[in-house]
Amino acid sequence: MGRTIKPVSWLTQAKLNELKKFVKALRSQDADIFEGIQAKVKKHIDAINYANPLNPGELMQWAVMLEFYKELFKLKNDVDRCLQSKR
Repeated sequence: MGRTIKPVSWLTQAKLNELKKFVKALRSQDADIFEGIQAKVKKHIDAINYANPLNPGELMQWAVMLEFYKELFKLKNDVDRCLQSKR
């Protein structure tokens, strides 16, 4: 007997593939940014797969938000360090 449920990593990749037409319709600058967002999702495919959700789209959004918050906190820390060094 074969597998009846597709692996979550396949479903995640299928979601990303569904967005290709959307990316094509974007301006080139926006498409470049969106591809960066997709790369952030791909960084967390293993975690999404481990969670084994019925709908990986929601966890894809959380993965992107996690990456943006990491960048935000890094920038905040850099600014704080810069301000402290000027004192």
